[in-house]
Amino acid sequence: MVFEVAIIGAGLGGPALALELLEVPNVKCTIYELRGEGYEQGQHISLAPNALRVLENIGILEKLQKMGNSYEDLHLRNASGAQIVTFHNGNKDGYGFSAMRIHRHHVQRVLIEACQAKGVSIRHGMKIQGISEDSSSDEVELTFANGETAYASFVVGADGLHSIVREHVVKESTSIYAHMIGVTGYLQKRQLHPSANSIGLPSHFIGHNGFIAIMPSDVSGNEIGFFSTMDFGEERSKQEWDELFKNKDAIRSILRERFCKENGWCELVDSLCKSVGSDTLCSWPFYIAPQLPTWSTQSGRVLVIGDAAHAMIPTGGLGASLAFEDAECLALTFRRLGRSNFDLDAAPKLLKVWEGHRKQRLALIQDFTNKNRRLRQPGGSRFSQYLKEWAIWLFFLFIGKGGQAEEIYRYDTATFQQLL
Repeated sequence: MVFEVAIIGAGLGGPALALELLEVPNVKCTIYELRGEGYEQGQHISLAPNALRVLENIGILEKLQKMGNSYEDLHLRNASGAQIVTFHNGNKDGYGFSAMRIHRHHVQRVLIEACQAKGVSIRHGMKIQGISEDSSSDEVELTFANGETAYASFVVGADGLHSIVREHVVKESTSIYAHMIGVTGYLQKRQLHPSANSIGLPSHFIGHNGFIAIMPSDVSGNEIGFFSTMDFGEERSKQEWDELFKNKDAIRSILRERFCKENGWCELVDSLCKSVGSDTLCSWPFYIAPQLPTWSTQSGRVLVIGDAAHAMIPTGGLGASLAFEDAECLALTFRRLGRSNFDLDAAPKLLKVWEGHRKQRLALIQDFTNKNRRLRQPGGSRFSQYLKEWAIWLFFLFIGKGGQAEEIYRYDTATFQQLL
């Protein structure tokens, strides 16, 4: 008997799960995606060593390495450009992999192409409208806005921050505004101020009034992406957020008012905010998922992964990494369930083992993310910022170049397999 898994969402976690499930006997999966074929969103993302380990396991890492910028050392600098410390964001010797900075659409496209090449069905333009579970049936019914109906043994919501599947798993689980935004953009290396030749990239810059990162984001190192995360007042309506996204002059004003020479920022940062092309500028409000009491329904037949389960602010740079881990661990859980001939009565117990393990990982990464947020927050006076920089230098002096991320980056899903 073949068991059908319906995956809702063709972003990053959904296609990764589909590729993982190809290795599970008697499982067939279909991906349902709201948006049309070829839709691309987002800008550059970071892939930590723990993410690259999963991508190697599903056979697409080599292709991505020909697109993204691989690096190990990340420089932390103050507003004037002086180096505070250099730490490992990746390390082949220590973690088995470097880190990578890459455009999100490259990762999504390679995942989709791999799914298509291996026969995974991807249905685009499928807006999920309802999910129905019946205790008398072994199947979950899905209804879509176009009037279609589908049935599956399991439904996995990989439908992101504003997940419809999450609302089925836990009622009234609306995402929460984090009172932060991100501003991103990119330009060519030749457009950078000449001081970039003496300031090593990738670099994060922290000052008394903000944070900005400048990072090569393609394999040649010629495309330079930058991003800033910052506190940002009260929540706005979707229409207002969309208006800000489209208002490139307003986004540039946010950058120039904060990261100018008059506020103590170096020529590299000041010049970048002035010279970057308006068409590349984007702003993103940060929303987080509420803390869920459970990631699956009582039957275990409907569950959520990735941002649908645990979206957090991106100050840890580990959102995609967590989604890939979720997917691989879930596939291992299905493999274990397959050894019991997919006894659906065993599914809830096994999924609780999966969920408990993932929540333990989530707590570790959430703590790391929160610490990074505090690191990036404005320090108030220039003197208090000076003291913070010295404290950071001392911290890495004693703890080493891996900082507190070593446990995160070394992670291998094989440790979870031992729990099943």
